[in-house]
Amino acid sequence: MELSHVPEPSFEDVALSKKYTVSAANKAQVAEGIDFILGGIYKSSNKEVKMLFALKRKKNKKKSRYMDRWTWIEYKNSKTRPGWIYGPVHFLAFERSNDFVVVSRKVLLDFLNSSKCKVQWDQPFVKEPKLAKYRVFQNKNTGCQIAQILTKDIISLEGAQVWKKIQGDAATS
Repeated sequence: MELSHVPEPSFEDVALSKKYTVSAANKAQVAEGIDFILGGIYKSSNKEVKMLFALKRKKNKKKSRYMDRWTWIEYKNSKTRPGWIYGPVHFLAFERSNDFVVVSRKVLLDFLNSSKCKVQWDQPFVKEPKLAKYRVFQNKNTGCQIAQILTKDIISLEGAQVWKKIQGDAATS
């Protein structure tokens, strides 16, 4: 008996299952770090809204509890410009093995700039990316500055949601 491989639901599939309209960003928007434009109805005012999303995809599609536990934050990109945390998107969606963690970019940025965040800017840069847990790694060739924070810190932020990838069950947890 041959098992057929059912593709994992994409971010677009999950957003559509949550009754959002989804459009891919145009080339200029992608250059600014925007991946999708989601449309929906704002419940309190019953008005239609458009939300700009950036999707931070897993680099390796293998399930990894370690990579699900830690999330990379980009403070400066490889052109030494401000990283995606300072970009124009309204929301970030971080892909994990079984879900997407969706959070307001502004709420995450406010957390990163608060005393509640443990990223240690007062310490020297670490020499390897794997040491960048609440520490900043700066690539000596590109100037890129990144750090890892626990995903549970993001999930605990106001308004953060977890969108399940399970087909037919894209409910928020």
